[in-house]
Amino acid sequence: MSTLYSWSRLAVRTAAAATGMESRPTKLIYVVTKRCHSRCVYCDIWKVKDTPGGLDNELSLDEVRAVAGANPFLQWIDFTGGEPTDRPDFVEVVQAFAAACPDLLLVHFPTNGIATKRIEETVRQLQGTVRARLVVTVSIDGPPELNDRLRGIRNDFAHAVETFAALRKLLGPEQVYVGMTLHGHSGSCGHTTSALVDQTFAAINEALQKRSEAAIDWDTFHLNIPHFSSHYYGNAASGEKDGFGGPAHRAEIAAALRLAAGKPKGAGALAMRAIERIYRTEAMRYLAEGKTAITCSALLSTAYLSEKGEVYPCTIWDRPLGNVRNSHYALMPIIEAARQAGIRRAVVEQKCPNCWTPCEAYPAIGASPGRALLALVQGS
Repeated sequence: MSTLYSWSRLAVRTAAAATGMESRPTKLIYVVTKRCHSRCVYCDIWKVKDTPGGLDNELSLDEVRAVAGANPFLQWIDFTGGEPTDRPDFVEVVQAFAAACPDLLLVHFPTNGIATKRIEETVRQLQGTVRARLVVTVSIDGPPELNDRLRGIRNDFAHAVETFAALRKLLGPEQVYVGMTLHGHSGSCGHTTSALVDQTFAAINEALQKRSEAAIDWDTFHLNIPHFSSHYYGNAASGEKDGFGGPAHRAEIAAALRLAAGKPKGAGALAMRAIERIYRTEAMRYLAEGKTAITCSALLSTAYLSEKGEVYPCTIWDRPLGNVRNSHYALMPIIEAARQAGIRRAVVEQKCPNCWTPCEAYPAIGASPGRALLALVQGS
């Protein structure tokens, strides 16, 4: 099946999702493991491995293959964690979906970048065996000292830059990105979030220059707004402690997004630049109003699967819907039951916790072309 045909099918199914005609999701967010050797102060996923039984009952590789085989309609998969590459059979996990999903177009995973050689070898193996486009985001959350403190690992910044440079050589500049999350902790270092964004961008390029590597541009530098989740990040209590949601904090993060929006862009793909601009515009709306003009695509074009087989509406809403071990590993019986129970309607009516995470935001942009175009105009 040709790549052009697959992309055409994704476009058609996305348009169908916009009208509510498409019944099957195009994208799966799959937490492959909660293993992680980072010790981030704003995320408690890494603590799971130190909890008795915390890593027990993860879907086995045979079960992953069963999930892939039962859901061959998927076209876009975010493999996340934890640190995805901390799962020893991560390559085989991705290969299982690539083999079972003939229309699979996009595979993405984030990484902390700590184990450069292992991550590089993982990407090399996937590059040689998976036909889908492979995109990797390397997490860097501040200039060196702040980043290392926030992520809890000595020399984390240096490792992440090394990993970014290695992966860019393998995949090219349009398939490897830096992701920075604008946490409330940033304000504790005496600098505004906007200043930290500038400092982080400059520090990355300084580190790349020392390695005789090409600089990044602002197209490569993605800014996330913080979110809190009980079932995923395990940081809901941290959100309350840090006071995210206060007007001053939200205004500071919005200012950082406006700063990035005004930076000169490189020669990156126009479509990605447009989507990023829409994401920022709606993120600023979310920070100001607590909601966006674009309807979330959870349980319409996206589904979320935990490492233990539990299906949730999304990364944020702690509303377990069922376990694939009880549905012969198929997603649709669980999703259809949730729709019939009014869970999708609650998302549309914004009776869920409300968020604007990239995991759900990017598919939502594609499923709401009219509103996305308006946001694009407003953000220009």
